[in-house]
Amino acid sequence: MPNEPASTPLSPFELTRKALMKALEYDELRIPVLPQVAHEILALTRDPDAALSDLSSLIYQDQSIASRVLHISNSAAFAGMERIDSLDMAVSRLGMRLLSEIALSVSIEKNIFDIPEYRAEVKWLWQHALASALFAKEIGDLLRLNGEGLYICGLLHAIGKPVTLLALKDLPAEIRTGLTKEEAFLLVEEYSVSVGTIVTRQWKLPQIIQDTNFFYRDYEQALRHKTETMVTYLADILATHAISPEKLSEEAVLEDPVMEKLGLSSEARVEVVQFREHVRQRARSMDI
Repeated sequence: MPNEPASTPLSPFELTRKALMKALEYDELRIPVLPQVAHEILALTRDPDAALSDLSSLIYQDQSIASRVLHISNSAAFAGMERIDSLDMAVSRLGMRLLSEIALSVSIEKNIFDIPEYRAEVKWLWQHALASALFAKEIGDLLRLNGEGLYICGLLHAIGKPVTLLALKDLPAEIRTGLTKEEAFLLVEEYSVSVGTIVTRQWKLPQIIQDTNFFYRDYEQALRHKTETMVTYLADILATHAISPEKLSEEAVLEDPVMEKLGLSSEARVEVVQFREHVRQRARSMDI
C-alpha cells in the first residue's frame, strides 16, 4: 500500500484562525468586564434625576480615572482661562454631559485599549473610537437626535476590534507564534463584529448600542434604530477620513449614499465633514 503524502502543516495564520473560531463556537473567549465606573456612568446618563454631585462622587471612586479626567479637563480642547483643580469644578465648568463622556471614555480606554503588543495599532483604534463618538454626537445634534446616546454608540461601535486582539493574545503561544500584525488585523476585521456582539450582550448594554454595533457596516439590515445605525456608520467613515485622510478622501465621504438617506442638506454635509478639526483636537487631548 503506497504511503500517503504527509499533510502540510498549518501556517500560524491558519492555526490562529482555527483556534479563534473554536473559541467563538464554544463560548470560550475571555471577555473583559465592563469597568464598574463605566457601568455606573452609563446608568447615570439614562437617569433624568441624576445630579452633578453623583457624577463627581462616582469618578472619585477610581483615582487613576479621576486624575486623568482632571488632566483632560485642563487641556486646550476643554479648559477655559481658569485652571480646573477639582472634579466638582470640572462638573460645574464642563457640565454633566461632557464630563460623563470624558469619564466614560477614560474608563473604557484604561481597561480595554491597553495591549502593549499592538501599541501603535491600538492607538489608532482608540483615536478612531473617540473620533467616531464625537462625529456621532455632532450628527445627532444636527438631526435633533439624542446626541449623548449616539456618542456612546460611536465610542463602542467597534469595541470588538480591541477585544479580538485581547482574544488573540490569550491564545497559547505555540499557536500564534509567527503570526504577523497584518495577519492579526485580517482576523480582527473578520471576527470583530461577532466578538463585539458577545461583548455588548455580556455587558448588558442598551439595545441601541447592541444594534448599532452589529449593523453599522450594513445599516440597511437594521430592523430597529436604523437612523442611529446610519449615523454610526457615517461617524465611522468620517472618523477614518479625519484620522487617516489617505485612506478615505473628503470627496468619497461627501458622496456616500448615507448622507442622502439621513436627509442631510449640502450645507450640513460640508459642516459635518469640516467638524474634523474640532474632532482631531478633542481626540488628541484624550489620546492614550
